[in-house]
Amino acid sequence: MNTPSIRLANIEDLEALTALRIAFLRDVGNLTDEADVPEMMEATHRYLAEKMPTNEFMAWVAEVDGHIVAMSGLVFYERLALVGNPAGLHAYVLNMYTVPEFRRRGLASALLRDIIAYVKENTAAKRIWLHATDDGRPVYEKLGFGAGATEMVLKV
Repeated sequence: MNTPSIRLANIEDLEALTALRIAFLRDVGNLTDEADVPEMMEATHRYLAEKMPTNEFMAWVAEVDGHIVAMSGLVFYERLALVGNPAGLHAYVLNMYTVPEFRRRGLASALLRDIIAYVKENTAAKRIWLHATDDGRPVYEKLGFGAGATEMVLKV
């Protein structure tokens, strides 16, 4: 295996990103019925095709021998200003996923370090947040993420 390369994804990566998103959803238990796969693939593909060219969704990927084996997404949103975040810009990391046979090789950490550097160097965001799986929590903690406020959700 060659050394993995980390890079910002581009629109040519759309199919691989879509496939990894489906794998991620399966892995975390949010896609359990195979009948839902075509709809999710189409919705993911449409979202990425629309949002990536405008940088409303950005993704970093780890590539090995020409194949994308890990990814992480980043979106920004604005809220009212907070103490310590007067711009009100928030960065949200999502869809962190590594193909199982490439896990525990530091790829997720490398992706996340690049995202953190991008946010610090290129944006006014003062808060980067994410939802952690049990498997991912040690990676995030190692890079300085701590527990946030308790989230509450109402599905409508």
